[in-house]
Amino acid sequence: MKIERLSSVARSINLAYPTNRAIVIITLLFLLGTTGLQLFLGEEISSASDSGLRAGVSVFLAWAFARELDTDNELSAFVAAFLGCAGFLLFPSPFLLALFLELLLIRIINRSTGLAAKTSDSLVILLLSGWISFQGEWLFGLFTALAFFLDSFLPEPNRCNRIFGGIAFLISLFVFMRTAGKESILMNTQLGLFMLAAAFLYIPQLLSSRKIKSRGDLTGIPLDPLRIHAAQLTALLSAVLFATLKGWAGVESLMPLWGAFLGISLYGYLHMLLKRLCKVSRPD
Repeated sequence: MKIERLSSVARSINLAYPTNRAIVIITLLFLLGTTGLQLFLGEEISSASDSGLRAGVSVFLAWAFARELDTDNELSAFVAAFLGCAGFLLFPSPFLLALFLELLLIRIINRSTGLAAKTSDSLVILLLSGWISFQGEWLFGLFTALAFFLDSFLPEPNRCNRIFGGIAFLISLFVFMRTAGKESILMNTQLGLFMLAAAFLYIPQLLSSRKIKSRGDLTGIPLDPLRIHAAQLTALLSAVLFATLKGWAGVESLMPLWGAFLGISLYGYLHMLLKRLCKVSRPD
């Protein structure tokens, strides 16, 4: 059974496309390489396998986030994947469930498949968000509520998601009230400069993509630029707020997403530079 029959936000990996085959190979190589290195260093098989799995998933998610946020540029996702590799070496403990939730929230907003989320999709996302929220991470309930509300007000609104958004907000509020006073903002100068630099590089690339050429996977209809930009800004806001509250641990938890921001930015500026160099080198 095709996954598209079960979900409107799930995107299958078609290995007929060279870029899809490439990221699968890169993911497997990094997974096996990390596992082998951990075994060489004397780690137990279970610990080494866990590290390898986290490494592979981190690289794949960095690629996947870039594909969702920079839909017209396939190559920027590979820059993000490379940064995902480097990021994992520095920050080896990503919050995989939260990252998976973030990916689904982006897809609800940008509708990269071309279709609105099914009620079953929204229910699964709400349950995942609720579980993460009740682990004390109330911000993810807030992010989920924001995604649902945006989906219900942006072009071709899915009004049913207003109900799911309200429930997600109430869950987030409940957990926040229970944990009030137990958390403090862990922002510091180095972290502030990192986030400021990332946003400074990323936002111009976001604003430059006014026209979207990509089409929905399942419909073939061009994606809505307003939804794409809403997803891009929501993803950045989520990463910044979580890092502000959690400090560098928050950056580590969402490192593949940060890798996507930086990969999209780096690719965009390199592409712009190469275009200008080509113009200069052309004879009059």
